[in-house]
Amino acid sequence: MVKSKNLGGTNLGTRLVAKKDFLALIDKAIKAGKEVVAPVRQETQANFKKIRSTNEILWGGPQTVVPPKWLLFPQEEELIEYDVNDEVKIKPIVGKKPVVLVGIHACDMNGAFLLDKVFADKNLDENYLKKRELLTIIGVDCLVPCTQNSFCYRKKSEGPWGGFDLFLTDMGSNFFVEVGSERGAELISNITRDATRQNIAKLKTLRKKRDSLFNKKQRKLKPKLADLPALLKKNYDSKVWEEHGAKCFSCGSCNMVCPTCYCFDVRDCMELNLKHGDRSRFWDGCLLTDFTRIGSGEVFREDRGARLRHRTNRKDWYLFEKWGKSFCTGCGRCGTACLTKIVDPLDIANELYAERKR
Repeated sequence: MVKSKNLGGTNLGTRLVAKKDFLALIDKAIKAGKEVVAPVRQETQANFKKIRSTNEILWGGPQTVVPPKWLLFPQEEELIEYDVNDEVKIKPIVGKKPVVLVGIHACDMNGAFLLDKVFADKNLDENYLKKRELLTIIGVDCLVPCTQNSFCYRKKSEGPWGGFDLFLTDMGSNFFVEVGSERGAELISNITRDATRQNIAKLKTLRKKRDSLFNKKQRKLKPKLADLPALLKKNYDSKVWEEHGAKCFSCGSCNMVCPTCYCFDVRDCMELNLKHGDRSRFWDGCLLTDFTRIGSGEVFREDRGARLRHRTNRKDWYLFEKWGKSFCTGCGRCGTACLTKIVDPLDIANELYAERKR
């Protein structure tokens, strides 16, 4: 079992570090063979990649096409290998080398924070938790909205909820650093100094300005955030689901780009001699037609509107009530990826709210 203290998120104070010193520290780690992943420019977009130098990092740039969830929960992952001879021998496939993730935005950090809860709940997922234990998360503050489709401010996700090691705010020649774990504190122990009252006052000013930009540029969420579970309960049979579902292609793009979707399918692949096989898991999504298909062929959510409703309810009703947090962090990727522009949870919530008001 992975100890929770290794998952970060404890408030261990604030520090100040010169940018050049911090970047030199990361470059030194890369030269020493450490795997460092960060957002980089990819044609006209951005994506998380393994970097060879901090010069490649895209600081505060546009949001990446996909979240870095794949570092913890790969799209395809082998779980066990097994031999079936005179006796059955099973070999678990667990473990991964340490990785440093730099430049992750708060919405994606909060996605990892929520996944930590899911995969450490009751039946522990050792494959996830081992990779999580070996992952150092260094987030960066978004001081302007990163995309026109994001609405993190409406989900109170513009800042970190927990589960990080370090969180950086750009202050010109320095980074203001919020330390979230002992590992994070140790990483920068030799290059930081205490944050002063003036530094903290400047941080508050920067974030106040940031909040005003978010409030002006990000689309509105008309119902109160805390009222979303009740709103969805009352609108379970709304015509909104059928109207939007009629446009759905059931492509699952929204599921694939979401930082908090965690459903998967498990498959066994057996060799022809029936002596050796392996078991792997693959991402699955509730908008796909076969998601609820069972062995006899029945599909329990054939209607596309029912699938859209289920996804929305999972984010802002079922899991919201269970964990006390919306499972939508407002990154806006689903609305960007949707070919018919129907699955943005903020727009759907506003429609349901307007219908209820009528």
